[in-house]
Amino acid sequence: MTTIQQQAIQLIQRLPDTKIQAIITLATDELHLLELEHQTTKQKKEMAFAQLENLDLNLPADFGPAKELIGALGEKYDITT
Repeated sequence: MTTIQQQAIQLIQRLPDTKIQAIITLATDELHLLELEHQTTKQKKEMAFAQLENLDLNLPADFGPAKELIGALGEKYDITT
């Protein structure tokens, strides 16, 4: 347990039960927001990947991805083969 979590627990223990319900509601709402953010991010990633898969690149028949990668890495890191 982190220090901030321990501080929160100590403060909550000092509150009357009637006030703790507000904290429970707030924590529940925050957890729902975090889950929504996670789902939104996941959906955005899935949509981006689907768009990449659907790209029509019109590559030449003799295109070699491995050869292109080696060439690009060679250019980037100034490697001659």
